[in-house]
Amino acid sequence: MSEVLYEERGRVAIVTLNRADALNTFTHEMRIGIIDAFKKIAAAEHIRAAVLTGAGRGFSAGADLNSLPPSGEQVAGMLEKEFGPGILAIADLPKPVIGAVNGFASGIGAGYALACDMLVMGEKSFLQLPFAKIGLVPDGGLTWQFAERLGARHAFELALIGDRIPAARCVELGLANRVVPDAELINETCALAEKLADAPPLALAGTKRLLRRAHVLDLAGAIREEGAIQKVCIDSQDFREGVKAFFDKRPPQFTGR
Repeated sequence: MSEVLYEERGRVAIVTLNRADALNTFTHEMRIGIIDAFKKIAAAEHIRAAVLTGAGRGFSAGADLNSLPPSGEQVAGMLEKEFGPGILAIADLPKPVIGAVNGFASGIGAGYALACDMLVMGEKSFLQLPFAKIGLVPDGGLTWQFAERLGARHAFELALIGDRIPAARCVELGLANRVVPDAELINETCALAEKLADAPPLALAGTKRLLRRAHVLDLAGAIREEGAIQKVCIDSQDFREGVKAFFDKRPPQFTGR
């Protein structure tokens, strides 16, 4: 059985971490499987949005401590060459990715969840950064993810104390978008992904890129980059279709061209 499952529901791809008996802790196969799955999504023109979730009781309990390399240098290499590319494949994908957190997203599992563009959490689920409890620092980009979203003070507290962050609190902090009943998590997340799949692909990819880069730009730089991407959108068939559909009073049919 593959440790990463890939499924398509119409225009939505669902990627599932599939080591339920080990709480979806990450092995080499799973790390590479995530990279391969999101490469497949990037190449599939008919796929407009993706959902990332976990099988069984939780999204992921993080790294498999039983399979970690024996030296710090090897772990650092694994973070750079296997964990990092998978997390960046989600963040850099020019299509929307929604994380669906069931149960828990802990350790570097939270890094994959927070790399998604949107995060939907089951009502009993939580995020957790337990690194300090075993003498480690947050990794998988989590120091950046938390500091960027929460500021240094909140990030410091959550990273060093390492308590569970319940789903409702994640929404309050801006770490998640919404909380839904646990039993409805996948259906609700896929329904949201279908709404995003209706968006014009070029404009959606451009918006994602602009928002991902906003923190490294000043206002003038943002205006310049918006203009460059808007040029592409204005010249696209999708823009012409959107305007025509508006005047025809019908839903637009966007193609990404």
